[in-house]
Amino acid sequence: MSKFVKTLVAFSAVALVLGVALAPAPAAAQTAAELQALIASLQSQIAALTAQLGGSTTGGAAVSTTFTRDLTLGSTGEDVRGLQVFLNSKGFTVATAGAGAPGLETTYFGTRTKAALAAYQAANGISPAVGYFGPITRANIAAMASTGTGTGTGTGTGTGTGTTLSGGAGSINDVDYVSGINNEEVGEAEEDQEVAGIRIEADDGSDIEITAVNLNFSKSTGATSDFRKYADEVSIWLDGEELARLDGDEFTDDNGYDKTVTLDLGGVIDAGEKGDLVVKVSGISNMDSADEGDTWTLEFESVRFKDGSGAIISDSSTGDINDATGRSFTFNSFASAADVELKAAKSNDSPDSQVINVDDTNDTDDVELLVFTLEAKGSDIEIKDLPINFATSTGGTATTLAHVASAVYLEIDGTTFSELSSAAVVGSAGATVTFDDIDMTIEEGDKVTVRVLADIEDTGVNFADGDQLTASYTASNRAAADIEDETGEDLPDADKTGTALGDALAFYDVGIMVSNFETDASAQVGTSANDDTGVFHISFTVEAFDGTIYVSTSTSATTQTTAPAVTTDNTYIITLGGTATTTLLSDSLSYTTGDGASLSSTAGNIELADGESTKVTMTVSRTNTGPTNAGLYQTLLKGIGWATTDIGSGYSNYRFDLDDVKTSSISLN
Repeated sequence: MSKFVKTLVAFSAVALVLGVALAPAPAAAQTAAELQALIASLQSQIAALTAQLGGSTTGGAAVSTTFTRDLTLGSTGEDVRGLQVFLNSKGFTVATAGAGAPGLETTYFGTRTKAALAAYQAANGISPAVGYFGPITRANIAAMASTGTGTGTGTGTGTGTGTTLSGGAGSINDVDYVSGINNEEVGEAEEDQEVAGIRIEADDGSDIEITAVNLNFSKSTGATSDFRKYADEVSIWLDGEELARLDGDEFTDDNGYDKTVTLDLGGVIDAGEKGDLVVKVSGISNMDSADEGDTWTLEFESVRFKDGSGAIISDSSTGDINDATGRSFTFNSFASAADVELKAAKSNDSPDSQVINVDDTNDTDDVELLVFTLEAKGSDIEIKDLPINFATSTGGTATTLAHVASAVYLEIDGTTFSELSSAAVVGSAGATVTFDDIDMTIEEGDKVTVRVLADIEDTGVNFADGDQLTASYTASNRAAADIEDETGEDLPDADKTGTALGDALAFYDVGIMVSNFETDASAQVGTSANDDTGVFHISFTVEAFDGTIYVSTSTSATTQTTAPAVTTDNTYIITLGGTATTTLLSDSLSYTTGDGASLSSTAGNIELADGESTKVTMTVSRTNTGPTNAGLYQTLLKGIGWATTDIGSGYSNYRFDLDDVKTSSISLN
């Protein structure tokens, strides 16, 4: 039989098989088993017909890649490309067109690669068939490479299971923008560029699973076209795990570029922990030149989550959720997006606002003020000069950097650069010190850590207890920095991104250190309707250094969200539905005496000598009296009153790094 005749016969037979397979289904739906049997039958008939043409469906393309590691969502590398080539060669197509299609395989393991791999695993009896490339699948492919064969059989069943969450009723404690993601640039054909993120903190009462998020994109500077003319895809990630991916054209003018996106299972934030929910955008190919440089803004309008009790809750008000300012990002041409960028971001281990023990006769050297990173993208980057801003506290004794520090330093990946504080140039926002002659190159794709340190003066006439110093790498510093790309060209301001704004450090010769914060909250059901009582405890350890100090034994509620420098006692805020209240409250304070603490003789303060410590516990109660009092209650520590003399008021207010000292929320009727 001629090859033409063979081809014609095979084509006719395939057409007949497909005609039968695609005929209208009977009224009763086919079962999964029946469909699987039909698929197996079709595969068998196609294999037989292919064999008549001199071909074979059992032989596989040679596996040229040696797989040595596990691969999953987010993995990158040439072994990912090899896996995509293998899947495409076996008929488990990653994509029919574009990235991932045969001949266009990529080095990125995305949701399409996962789906194609899961289909291959199901067809080859690999369990579980979930799209994770582990030892079992590697062994299967290795065996196939050694024998040159591979079967296309298998039942491929799977069941979806829910996520088990620990705890009971849960809530979101706080939400802040991820500081390192702002004013980003999405390039033409660029994949998965981070454009905005929020850091979600679950309360201590329950794990929470993020099930949906409402995203609102809005046109900003220069933007006139629809979102689909800029964005190919939008994806949503939690702590590096992809939870959703959708086409950019799902955000339309008709829906106001506003859409609630349902997320995959598994987006869990453990009780008391934080998770980063990040949105990434992929730019379209062949962007219209008129759209280049246009800016859009993204708002997280609401977050839906499930708690340990099974309740589904939508939050549209906590922290930066539904913040009208949003996060802006710009679309640009491929050439612009591929250009050099130096990105700054504050490090997680940068010091929080705190007290630093200094001396009244000698300098205190190498005090760390700020830690941030500089990342080079698109080119090797040379840092020649780098300005840093130093700001003293308003109303303090010290008014210049030289009053506080004798010298300041930059330490970049172990190399130190120093400047005298007298070299500072004073401006409206503080004093700027330019570290010149750095001449350090960051290789493309690398990130260096920058530490800002200072030698702190001894306290005296111009520098007193309580004075503060803040170091920052600001937008103005960024613009003034002398930075060049690998061709020796100055880096444009637009390609220098990010900031690192430090927290204020307070300096004391005699003072207190506070640590070991603990909180709890409980509800006591009343004897009748609307008379529940909530009891809140906040405890912490206070230690005196370099002298005797006195801690107030009284407490009071406040509505001031910003704690003052001077206080009458220890202060707290109790909120009902996020709003501070001072009614129907009672409070008390207790302390331990085992480590030297005693009650002072004059004002009845807690007296601690140098090195002595005590555990202080603040107890706050709230008893409701009517239906208007019902709701969620939470208590936050705002300040600790202390002094170096035995006084009854006018205490110094310890208010450093207390933002996270708060109880869980409880419901009171």
